[in-house]
Amino acid sequence: MFDDRTRDACVVVPGIMGSVLEDAATSRPLWGVNLSMLTDPLTGDGLLGALHANTQEQTADADTAQHAPLTRIRATALLAKPWWLPVFEGLDPYSDLHKTLTGVVLAPDAVASFPYDWRLAVSYNGALLARAARAHLTRWRERVAAVPEWRTAGERRPRLLFAAHSMGGLVVRAALEQDPELAADTRAVVTVGTPFLGSAKSVLAFNLVNSQAKPTWVQRRLQAVSATLPGLHDLLPGYRCLDLGPDVERLTPGDVARFGGNADLAARSLDERARFRREVFALPGHRAIVGEAQPTVQTLEEQRRAELAVAAGRHYAFDIGDDLALVRDPATGIPARRNTYGDGTVHTPSAQVGTGAVTYVFGQHGMLMRHDEVLRQIRRIALERPQGAHLGSDGTSIGPGLETPHLGGTFGEPITLTVTGLDNPAGVSLSVRSATTGRPGHPLTLRRDPDRTDGALSARFTADAPDLYRVVLETGQHVPVSQLVLVTPPDA
Repeated sequence: MFDDRTRDACVVVPGIMGSVLEDAATSRPLWGVNLSMLTDPLTGDGLLGALHANTQEQTADADTAQHAPLTRIRATALLAKPWWLPVFEGLDPYSDLHKTLTGVVLAPDAVASFPYDWRLAVSYNGALLARAARAHLTRWRERVAAVPEWRTAGERRPRLLFAAHSMGGLVVRAALEQDPELAADTRAVVTVGTPFLGSAKSVLAFNLVNSQAKPTWVQRRLQAVSATLPGLHDLLPGYRCLDLGPDVERLTPGDVARFGGNADLAARSLDERARFRREVFALPGHRAIVGEAQPTVQTLEEQRRAELAVAAGRHYAFDIGDDLALVRDPATGIPARRNTYGDGTVHTPSAQVGTGAVTYVFGQHGMLMRHDEVLRQIRRIALERPQGAHLGSDGTSIGPGLETPHLGGTFGEPITLTVTGLDNPAGVSLSVRSATTGRPGHPLTLRRDPDRTDGALSARFTADAPDLYRVVLETGQHVPVSQLVLVTPPDA
């Protein structure tokens, strides 16, 4: 009846950091509104301190959500402005995704957003999502039934389509696993950069103080918050990621605690990872959109600095054979390394697991929900049209990659920006502009990086003020790749 419309209801589920949080008692914004919490020690101390999860929040699970939902902090909306966090880097707002879905449904109220308190456990937020999605689908079905031209004889009842970014895909999986009837009422789940196997970057977030990252006040406060958050522990990698030289092991709760996390929260998360390996849950109509070709931390190596354990991120992974044993180099016997790339935060195998319906795009993790090709694919899936496929992504595909400092930069010091996957700088443009004021961009000159062995190009950028900057890589042949970089004042 409507070739360019879907009768289904849509739910947008953001990733970690992607929901605005506020104090429920005072309505004071705690997250996603004012970047001064990351640039001003006085503002940041109070706001970051309020985000610490207390004992009740740390133990909340699906049963808690059903019987005694938490009320100290509430999620009010999806992120509406560009945001940034050390290690995880930039995150763009979800307004373009919401607009895309609104353009393919019968009426705007067919699209609902699910902001959630991403500090808390995935299982807890999954139970809340299941309830919210059921209520949204019920309301939409009643609306469709009340409009004669929408109520076409012989057409199926409206079902659900979830569009989920990053951690949001894990929350959707938890919701549908907990509620089989809701799963039966779901036509499709689109996950974008979801770390089904976890992300090694989560360990780096726990390790900020150990690594002596700067500015010191930001890293110290963020590590203190991170160690209390069940949601961040739910992103821990469940695959073999700790490089011991002659062997590679999965993380243990003790490893996570040594790197700065919480052993109890890690144990719960890693137990869930083990359960998912044993009990595979297939998402209904799962379509995965996966960022590729970006330099991505895939495994970890432990280093020592005095009495501290420092987690060093490595841009390679290890293959597992059909017998579930590590593939080893025939000559040396050590585990064979292979760069599987990813979206800068989630390595490719983690984002594509569980489905054969995969679309690959060149893009950074936090920027994917504004990526033109991602939005085009989500629109096609909503309209039940064939999904495009980017062939050749076997971990060795070549395409434009962008690497920025994952801890940001310090005002007054030059920042190195790196472009990978391109043969030469001809026709390539790299520019930087303010993401907060829209000040015109700074064109940069790319040159061969003499310190790199992979033929990468690099440019240096010195900010003219502390600010959030957008770095944009354009080749003329691909959708632009972008990333956000926060430049903070130096430590007092």
